[in-house]
Amino acid sequence: MNKILRSTLVGCMLMMLFGCQYIPGDGLFQLRPKDPQISASVHQALKNSPDLRPYTFHVETSEGVVYLSGYVKTIRQSDTAEMIARQVPGVVSVENNIVVRK
Repeated sequence: MNKILRSTLVGCMLMMLFGCQYIPGDGLFQLRPKDPQISASVHQALKNSPDLRPYTFHVETSEGVVYLSGYVKTIRQSDTAEMIARQVPGVVSVENNIVVRK
């Protein structure tokens, strides 16, 4: 009886541990990248976009939520930056604080 209780307790603890990092996706258990990794990936993706090359963006991430800031010349460029950020693995949502300057 004691062995069964111990095994059940260990199993529950492991499920809680893995459940804390679970995000829906293709795999059964997919771990979400850490916030600094997400920020770096978003920043690199923005730098690689030909439409956004002359601009510099500040990227912060907290619990998978990406906060974008910076300046662009058109709303389309702001929308493009947001769309690129949303496509990065691990991003839960994007707060677009990019300012359009003419």
